[in-house]
Formats: sequence, C-alpha cells, structure tokens
Amino acid sequence: MLADLKRIPLFEGLPDEDLLMIAQRVAIRNVPESEVIVREGDRTDALYMILSGKVKVYLGEEGGKEIPLDVKGPGQYFGEMTLDDKPRAASVMSLQPSRLAEISGADVRALLLKHPETALHLIRNLIRVTRGLNERARESGRKREKLRGYIDELGTKSGADSPDVKRWAKAKRWILAILLVCAVLQYYFFDVFTEMMSLGGVNTFTGN
Repeated sequence: MLADLKRIPLFEGLPDEDLLMIAQRVAIRNVPESEVIVREGDRTDALYMILSGKVKVYLGEEGGKEIPLDVKGPGQYFGEMTLDDKPRAASVMSLQPSRLAEISGADVRALLLKHPETALHLIRNLIRVTRGLNERARESGRKREKLRGYIDELGTKSGADSPDVKRWAKAKRWILAILLVCAVLQYYFFDVFTEMMSLGGVNTFTGN
C-alpha cells in the first residue's frame, strides 16, 4: 500500500511516516465496471485515490442525460470538492474494474493542515477543474451566440428573396390574370346573351 501511495502525485514529497499513517487509515475498494461510486448531492466526505482502473466524472440532467466533466485514471483522485462540507458536486462512475483507496474527509483535513505542500497540490487541481469549467462555459456561450445569430438571420431575411417564393409569386400573378380574363369574358357573354334575349334574338336559334 505504501508503494501505491508514493505513486500518487498528491502525496509527492511526504515522508514515509506520514504515508504509513495514511496507509493505515485508508480503506481499499474494488469496484466493478459501471458502478456509481459517488452520487451528485450525496452527503459523503471521503477522498478517493485511483490505484488502478478508470472512472468518469459527470453531472446529471433531467431525462437521464449526462454532462461529462473529466476522466481519471491511476494516480489521480476525486472527491476533494467535499472539503467545504457541502453535498457532492458531481457523480463518479467506474469505466472499468477499478481499485480505489478511500480516506475520510477528517483525515484529509488533518493531512492538509500538517503538510501545506499537499494542500497546494490540491488547490492547483481545483484550479485546473475550475479552468476546465470556464472553458466549457465559454464554448457553450459561443454556441448559444452562434445559434442566436442564425435565428436572427432567419428572422430578418426576406422570404421574397427565395427562388421558390419568387416562382410561386409569378404563378399566382398568372393565375389571377387568367381568372380575371375568365370573369370578364363570362360577364361579356352574359351581357350579350341578355341583350339578345331582350331583342328576341333567341328565335333565330330556335327556329320560331
């Protein structure tokens, strides 16, 4: 166990006596593939160190969708966000059978108070996570702006500029012109027929 802890960058530089103290306090967990190790919103405070295997860190959304945040492997750790005594900020699931070393939040805080360099390593990791979230937020903002611009373009673009709309408008004008001519001819022939009736011209056609 001591050799495993020495390979974890978080404990880099710690004397063997402190690593031995940590080794005595950690609990080893062997988890199968696709097991949820930490659930978003849980009130647990343990820190997990990955001895072997791989896990994913993600946020859950309504409808079962996931927002991936990170993928971690041997030598990395997760669960440090609970050092503020708040519920878990994200969920963690194993991507393959994994071996984890679990240490309580109280032991982690005692370690950080004794070794400022370990606290600095933890802070740097939290900064890296925050930077990643900032980049995702920036990319999401770009996508929203692009979509908004596309919607605005559709709203301002005149439909009359479309070739299909132009062809339909031309066809409508021809149809209206034909209907108008038909209406005029119908009125004309009706007027002529009425005039012939008034003159008795129908007798010519009936033979009377």
